[in-house]
Amino acid sequence: MTKSKFYKNVSLYLTLGLLVVFWGFSKSYFFQLSANSPAHHVHGISATLWMVVLIVQPYLYKINKLKIHRYIGWSTLFLVPTLVIAGYFMMKRMVHNQAYYPPNTVYKLAFIDFFTLLGFSLLYFLAIYFRKNIKLHARFMACTIFGPLIPAITRIFFYTDLASNFNQSLTYSYLVIEIVLLFIIWRERKYREMKFTYLPVFLYTVFQHVCMYSVENWSWFVDFINGITLYPNI
Repeated sequence: MTKSKFYKNVSLYLTLGLLVVFWGFSKSYFFQLSANSPAHHVHGISATLWMVVLIVQPYLYKINKLKIHRYIGWSTLFLVPTLVIAGYFMMKRMVHNQAYYPPNTVYKLAFIDFFTLLGFSLLYFLAIYFRKNIKLHARFMACTIFGPLIPAITRIFFYTDLASNFNQSLTYSYLVIEIVLLFIIWRERKYREMKFTYLPVFLYTVFQHVCMYSVENWSWFVDFINGITLYPNI
C-alpha cells in the first residue's frame, strides 16, 4: 500500500464508512435483528464482515503482519460469493414482494442493486488479480466501500427528514458519494492508479445516478430483472 498520508490512515476512513452503514441500517436491521429473515441475516452479516475486512487488512499491512493479511485475504474467496449470492436473493425477494413497495420503486432499486453487485464483483476480481501490485490492489479494495454506502446514506437522509421523500434521499446519497469520489480523485491526481480505480468508479456511479430516474420505463430491463429473479411476467 502506498505510504502517503491518505493510505497510512485508510483504516480510519473505512471505519467511518462502517459507522455510516451501521447508522443507516440501524432501524431496518441492526436494531431489529429478531424481526428479520435468515436471508437478511446472511446478507447483513456477510456485508458487515466484508467492511470489517476492509478495515483490518490495511492495518495488518501497516504493522507488517503480512501472513495474517494473506490468510484473511484468501478467506474472502468464500465471503464474497456469499455476499453476492445473498444480495441476489434479497433483490429477488424484493421483486417478488413488489406489491408492498411504493409504485415505480422496485425496478429502480433492483437496477441499483444489480449494478452495485456487478461493480463490487468486478472490483474484487481486479483487487485479487492485481494483488501483487499493492498500489492498485489497495485502491480496488477501498473502492468496494462505496456500494453499501449509497443505501446507508439514503436511509440516513430519509430517517432524519433531511429529504422530503425516498427518491430525493437516493439523489442526495449519490451526490454525496460523487462529491467524495471527486475529492479523492483530486487528492490522487498525481497517481496513475487513480485513472484505473477511482475515476472509473466515479463514472460508474454517475451512470447509475443518471439512469435510475428512468429505468422503470425500460421494458427490456424490467424483463431482464424478472427473468433473473424468476418473477412471472404477466
